[in-house]
Amino acid sequence: MPNEEIELYYINIGELAKKFDVSVSLIRYWEKEFKQLKPEKSIKGTRKYSKKNIEIFSHIYQLVKTEGYTIEGAKEKLNHHPIVQNNQQAIEKLAELKVFLTKLKDSI
Repeated sequence: MPNEEIELYYINIGELAKKFDVSVSLIRYWEKEFKQLKPEKSIKGTRKYSKKNIEIFSHIYQLVKTEGYTIEGAKEKLNHHPIVQNNQQAIEKLAELKVFLTKLKDSI
C-alpha cells in the first residue's frame, strides 16, 4: 500500500454535546431510545463516538430538534435512512455467517 493514512476519528460524549449544543444527559437518553446510536466504550466505560455514530446522531438531531419529529416519529424515519439500512443488512449477513460457521464447526 502506498502512503495511505488510516484515519480513526473518535470523540467523547462531552465533545459531542458541545458540538451539537446539547446536554450529555440528552445524548445518553437518545442512546437508550435509538438502537442505531451505539458508541463504542473503552475499558473504563468512556463512550467513543465514531464518524458513523456522529452521522447518525446528527440525523437524529435534525429530525427531533430541527424538523420537530417526536421520538417515535424519528425512530420510524431513521429506520429508512441509508446508513441504518446498510447496518441492518450487515448485521443480518453476519448472523447468517455465524449460523453457517457454527454448523461447520459442529460437523468437524
